[in-house]
Amino acid sequence: MNIKPITREETAIRVLAEPDHVPVEGNACVSGNESFDREVEHSILCRLHQGDVWAWAAATVVVAWGPFKGTAHLGCCSYADESDFKRPGGYFDDMVAEALDELNRTISETYQQIKEREMAA
Repeated sequence: MNIKPITREETAIRVLAEPDHVPVEGNACVSGNESFDREVEHSILCRLHQGDVWAWAAATVVVAWGPFKGTAHLGCCSYADESDFKRPGGYFDDMVAEALDELNRTISETYQQIKEREMAA
């Protein structure tokens, strides 16, 4: 017997943003226009200097249901803020889906282990 997958609506979703250790230079923008790329990098570096973690972040989405959780991680993120990151149709939605898949795999594997243990008892 399979168990019903947990849906997004049944979970608690958290976003964590931490400073990304990948260098901004050469990674933030590769437009083919070196002057434009440097402007973008300079803007990001100024925001970082002011303490704006969303200027260049490593983002983690955590989807939790009870004691179970799934995570998805994405580095080299540059957004105005968390709301900008969570805009519909962007990476946030993909990361929630990825974390939800991991959560459901974990719950299913745990359920199977419990069933196997009960059958062996």
